[in-house]
This record gives sequence, C-alpha cells and structure tokens, in this order.
Amino acid sequence: MRKYLAVLGISATLVGTSLAAAPAIAAPAAPAVRTDVVVTSFDGTPIHTNFFPATGLAAGQQAPTVMVGPGFGLPGGRLPGTTTSTLIGSIGIAPLRNAGYNVVTWDPRGFGLSGGEAYVNNPAYEGRDGSALIDYIAAQPEASLDAPGDPVLGMAGASYGGGIQFVLAAQDQRVDAITPTIAWNDLTSSLYKAGSFKSGWGALLCAEGTALGQLGSLVGNQGALAAPVRQACKEGLTYPNRLSPASIAYFESLTPDTMFTSITAPTLIIQGTADTLFTLNEATRNYQLISSTGTPTKMLQFCGGHGLCNSTAGPDRITPAVLNWFARYLRNEPVDTGAAFQFIDQAGVTRGAPGYPAATGALSGTGKGSIVLSPAAISGVVVAAAAAPVAVNVPIASPAVSTSVFGAPQLSLTYRGYAPQGSTHVYAQIIDKARASLALGNQVTPVPLILDGREHTVTVPLEEVSYTVTAASRLVLQVTPATSVYALPKATALTSFTASVTVPTVAAYPAIP
Repeated sequence: MRKYLAVLGISATLVGTSLAAAPAIAAPAAPAVRTDVVVTSFDGTPIHTNFFPATGLAAGQQAPTVMVGPGFGLPGGRLPGTTTSTLIGSIGIAPLRNAGYNVVTWDPRGFGLSGGEAYVNNPAYEGRDGSALIDYIAAQPEASLDAPGDPVLGMAGASYGGGIQFVLAAQDQRVDAITPTIAWNDLTSSLYKAGSFKSGWGALLCAEGTALGQLGSLVGNQGALAAPVRQACKEGLTYPNRLSPASIAYFESLTPDTMFTSITAPTLIIQGTADTLFTLNEATRNYQLISSTGTPTKMLQFCGGHGLCNSTAGPDRITPAVLNWFARYLRNEPVDTGAAFQFIDQAGVTRGAPGYPAATGALSGTGKGSIVLSPAAISGVVVAAAAAPVAVNVPIASPAVSTSVFGAPQLSLTYRGYAPQGSTHVYAQIIDKARASLALGNQVTPVPLILDGREHTVTVPLEEVSYTVTAASRLVLQVTPATSVYALPKATALTSFTASVTVPTVAAYPAIP
C-alpha cells in the first residue's frame, strides 16, 4: 500500500494537481552507546554493564562482540576512545570498535557500581555473572549470532580481566576466542610461592579491592571482598604472614588444571616479562595446559605487566596480534596469526618459535659464602627486585657469542644455619653487572630453608627469564636474605651457602620484524 500511495503522489504532482508530496521517511537511528545497563545475575546481583556498538555500524547491522574485563577492584571501561596500553598489554576499546567489533565492559561483582561480593573470579560467582552477560549480549540487535542465544563472542582484558576469560571459556561454550593478558595459573603459586607471601603486591591488591569495592554504595549496591578473600588478606598481611590451609585450599580450587584443559576456544596468551605479580611461569603453565589438548594456542610476550619495564619495550605487537586472532577465529578470515610462541629480550627484539622454546644448552656458575640472614638486609621495591647489597654472589659464565637465554634457571643450594624459629626463606635473583646490575626481568624467587644447625640441600627452579647474553654480559646469581617483593624473613642467623646455578639457553630463533 505505501508503495502504491507514493506512485499516486508522484503522478499527481506531474499533472499539476494540488496534492502534497508524501513526507520523507526518517532513516533508522544508528546504534547507540549504552553505559547505564544493569544485568541481573543468577542470584539477583546487579552487574553494571556498558555496550559500545562497532564503529560505523548502521541500524539493522550486526557485528561480533568482544567482552573486555577490567583489573582487580576497577570498574569496566566507560570511555569509548581508550587506546591500547602497552604497559599492561591490554587492547583498547577504540581499536576493537574501529576493527568492527561491538565491545561490552562491566563492573565485576563487588566492584564499581555492581553489587555483591568479590570472590576473585570464582566460577560459581563471577563465572556465572559472565554467562548472564552473554545472555544479555545475545539479546542485543547489534550482536552477530552463531545460533539463537549464542553470540559470536571474543574476550579481552588484563589481570583480573584476563583471569575471567579462562573461567568463562571453560564453563560456557558460547565463548569463541579469548586473549587473556597478564593473568595467573594459580593464586597460591603467584602470591604465596614456597610459603612466602608476596606482601608488596598483596598489600596493594587487598587495599585496592577493599577501598574501591565501596563505590557501589553510591548507587545503593554494597560491594566488598568476600569472606575467604578478606581472610586471606588478613593472614598474608599480618605476622607471621602465613596463609591457612583453608585459604590455600580456597584459591587452589578456583583454577584447577582441569579448568584449563577443558578450554576449546582458541587462546592467545599475552604475558609481560617484567611482571612480578603473575610471572612468566604462570603464563607458561596456562600455555602448556591449554595447548596440550589441541586447542589453538599462542603466546605473545612483551616488556611490561604488573611491574616496571627496565628494558626496551619494542613496538606495539599487542593490538595487531589481538585483532588478527579475532579476525581468524571470530570472522573466519584466512589471517596469519604468526609463530605459536613469541618471546622478547631486553633489547626489544621479539623472536618466534613453533612452541615453547626447549633448552639446547646452559650457562652455569658455582660459588659459596656466608651471610647473616636478617630483615635489615633488604633490597628492591615492592613491585620489582633489584641488586642486593648483602648477598652470596655467584658469577655465571658468559658465552663466546650472543646467545638467547629463555626459561627457568635451576638453583641447587647447600646450606647450614641455626635459628630458634627453625625455618625461613632466602631469595634468589640474577643480575647483570654489565647493565647497572639490573635484575633480569625484575624477578626474584623465594627459597625455603630449614635452620636446625644441620646441612641441607634444596633444588628449586627460579622465575623464568628471557634475555640475550653476550660475551660482555656479567651475569651473577645473588642469594640474599630479604626483598621488598616478599614478606620480611622471620629468623636471624649466620648461614653458610654453596650454590650451583644453570641458566637455560635456546636456539637462535628468527627475529620478527
């Protein structure tokens, strides 16, 4: 009928009648940004949500959607123009939208304007919140669907926003591709390695989660840390800085190996070499577990993360890597996603390997000495190790030619000492005296000691490092009594040490332009 009336109107005009022309039909409005959405989760918890349509998306058009989670204690992104942060390795909202993706951000439960308590990406809570968000996305007219209720969906985000990707991809098969950045494998191994509490990062996280969790009260939502999280903060940050068996069991239960091996969504893991909260070891474990089942998996390392990049960062490889990953696995485009394992050295040179680089050799060193274990002999800052003024120093042989060091050095430590407390920790790190004694990757590893007056030997892997060593390098292993990264030691004792260390070297993989 509308078409017929329009023809009549045109005909009448042509013959000079007084009939008025039919009014023009207004074009449908383009999809709008929504920053005031509240999604109700399974238990009634309100989750504050933001929806950003893809740039240039017209009314009636659809696009794949990417969920971007925030860091711990933070609200979801609300500014559509944010760019990629090469410091923490997180792609921005703007690059995703400009590449044709809708973006959804949200305030995790307990934080921002959402309600509830934060359980630290617990599958039973934050995981089910994520599924409620997917339900919401599937109902949006701008969202491309694989099937009714099943959107074409990727995930991005760093730290807490990285960890939720593993959780949600493991329990909700509607997630099609993930790109977790600077996330963890196990919070007990990252924050409580060898029974030593990472007090620097622990204090920052507990304070941030507690303070920022109260913002929800502004809109009537009482955000907070959940009881098991509050208990762990209390235990780790008060003397004697030890987590209870209940706290250890709680955090171990959040990320079992079976969670990672159940992930079928293609996974791009982005990890910082200078990250002292979630170290390279954490990402390596995730990479190995997910790839072991045949799921397409890639590792991209960069200089950054939770920490301070004290080397050359190199160009932004994060934005193109994430966009290529989504183009391949959300749009099914024939895109080359590059080498399966890309690692970077202190000069900003990235090399590509077909998988985790296997050791082909080693640099080694041995030495001995005695030091007084004391909390006063502290070095570094709360987020980074630094050369220790009090230490047993063990020189490590340099190669004749430039050689790539990659992986976890192995330390064997024979020692003898006595203290009434019976046990303590020392801390092992590798510095390069040719580079102002900077600690490789800012990393330091706790080593547990038994101080009963008898001789003991302990063998431990150190934190993974990625470094190019030359004939001019002067690598030195340091065994030191204390570091600002971890809780102060509880014992004072004169202790003798004999140390042996091997540092893995790998093949000369090609540099990536």
